[in-house]
Amino acid sequence: MSNIQKKIENLKIKLNQWSHEYYDLDQPTISDVEYDLVLHELIKLETAHPQFATDDSPTKRVGGHVATHFTKVKHNLPMLSLSNQFSENDLKKFDQDIKKEIGATNISYNVEPKIDGLSISLIYLDGILKQALTRGDGEFGEDVTNNVRTIKSIPLKINTKIHHLEIRGEVFLSYKEFHKINKTIKDVDQKFANPRNAAAGSLRNLDSAISAKRNLDMIAYHIPNESVLKELGIHTQADVINKLKQLGFKVAKEIKQCNNIDEVITYINEITIKRNSLDYPIDGMVVKENLIKFYDMLGNTSKFPKWATAFKFPPEIAQTKLLNITATVGRTGRITYIANLQPVILSGSTISSATLHNADYIRDNDIRINDIVKIFKAAEIIPKVMGPVLNKRPINTISFIPITHCPRCNALLEKQLGEIDQYCTNTSCPARILQSMIHFTSKKAMNIEDLSEKNLQKLYDANIINKIQDIYKFGEKKSIILQSDFKIKEKMFNNFINNINASKNNSLEKLIFAIGIRHVGETTAKILAKTFRTIDHLANASLNELMKINDIGETVAVSIVDFFRNNDNQRLINDLKTLGVNTRYLPSIDESKVEKNSQYYQKTFVITGSFDIPRHEIKKRMEQKYDANVIDTISRSTDYLIVGENGGSKIKKANKLNIKIIQTKIWE
Repeated sequence: MSNIQKKIENLKIKLNQWSHEYYDLDQPTISDVEYDLVLHELIKLETAHPQFATDDSPTKRVGGHVATHFTKVKHNLPMLSLSNQFSENDLKKFDQDIKKEIGATNISYNVEPKIDGLSISLIYLDGILKQALTRGDGEFGEDVTNNVRTIKSIPLKINTKIHHLEIRGEVFLSYKEFHKINKTIKDVDQKFANPRNAAAGSLRNLDSAISAKRNLDMIAYHIPNESVLKELGIHTQADVINKLKQLGFKVAKEIKQCNNIDEVITYINEITIKRNSLDYPIDGMVVKENLIKFYDMLGNTSKFPKWATAFKFPPEIAQTKLLNITATVGRTGRITYIANLQPVILSGSTISSATLHNADYIRDNDIRINDIVKIFKAAEIIPKVMGPVLNKRPINTISFIPITHCPRCNALLEKQLGEIDQYCTNTSCPARILQSMIHFTSKKAMNIEDLSEKNLQKLYDANIINKIQDIYKFGEKKSIILQSDFKIKEKMFNNFINNINASKNNSLEKLIFAIGIRHVGETTAKILAKTFRTIDHLANASLNELMKINDIGETVAVSIVDFFRNNDNQRLINDLKTLGVNTRYLPSIDESKVEKNSQYYQKTFVITGSFDIPRHEIKKRMEQKYDANVIDTISRSTDYLIVGENGGSKIKKANKLNIKIIQTKIWE
């Protein structure tokens, strides 16, 4: 090794150590000036001798890379979210469910702050940070590696013998940095509403130099791969936290191991009182069953693990004046009433409107125009009206009278039998058409990126896109769009076209969900696609055929039949076919290898207990071998229960419902 290379390596070691002391341990040993002098010396040396510059160099944190977009990458393991609990009773039930499932009398937990930021997955190859992905939709995340390299609390190199190591954590912005950023923004309307928004804007900025200036931070909390945990000799979540600290990651100070659920509740109450005095924003506490050996036995739902949950702090409540009540129309025609409010600050955001749900909600809570009302953010996101403050009710309140006609097209509103919501049944209603297009292009539907709600609104108002079919005629309006005041340049226009064309190749289940059949969600759409294989076969299905399918009840079946009887919907499907949109099911498995003669072919399974391989791997193999439907909850529509070691309470339920139990490895 040359003298220059040795000097570079020594400077890197010094800077990494000082960064760890400052950002992770809060124990700086040198001044900022000294740090900057050494950093600049390293920059000069690496610039003069680029052959010695490496990916783990502290100079990589200064940013400067400008991306045109973020690449989507599939996670090695899904990044699930957490279920939410809101009371002590909720936590006790969570505890009881775990005890029942694993047959234990007492459970210990790790309790950690739920940081209000953005989840991140860090991939280290032979100890070097190679990739950083956002959560995204849980299956695919965005590659934000260049921006993550600028975060000083994230090690660019760690001391590990594991070839492929994934670390998960939360990227956030401290209150101090949040206020510092907002002070530099002169336009009030451009200021960030809260630290989370600022962190999101900073992490997803296409210019990494801007990300570097924002002083983002990260707290690590999870190593997701079970085989890696075994290799590291990790048996508990407490061990995970200790290992992360050893590797040089920052972990939360407010972590506590509790011996039972009562200790969990006591500790959460303590943090609830002092949460606003912490350095960073938290919106709850995460409760994790401590012994990792039970994770596989407890399993996951499609959205979250059953061995962990989030306790959400009681919502902040604000009071303000209700100025008016207006109504909006959704894609199915459902009427939602909106409270127009005197602007008020709530959880760091300025709120001027909130949902009132439906007419019955307003009447049942005796909410009137000019009332002083209490509002809160449901799940910390959606502003809702709780009700009036009766002891502050003024004398000039106006009682609410439900509308009888659609606020957009003036069609007479109807109520469906057994439902409380009002509906506009005019399928040509402009509001319904716009909302249906917004749904059609959304991520979980046809996933046409860039055609956001805001862009669709502009294009609809300008009479460029009037219905779903027009999305696939977007290219015909190129000259009009580029010459308009939409601020859409040719490069962005080409991105629109590429994304629109890519959506034509989606599998049938995406299209079924996208066209907005009432009561048909993602899961039901997938079942229908697998069963009928083409949109024509589904459109011609009878009520009886539909009701014979597992998990398709009468309400859903009637809704499907009614949808395809409608002339406008028939025209939509025919037009989409003409425009080249795929209307066939495209299996994600190799159907030639599916054992179609097996008694397990296309049956519904639930898995319980622990096995020598993770449950998600069993699920994958069952889908590949039998085209099986593997779900999480036992019901009368379940065909088989696969039982491993310590099967738990699901066995009793299966016996009660006369569901067949399998204890052999039929996936092998």
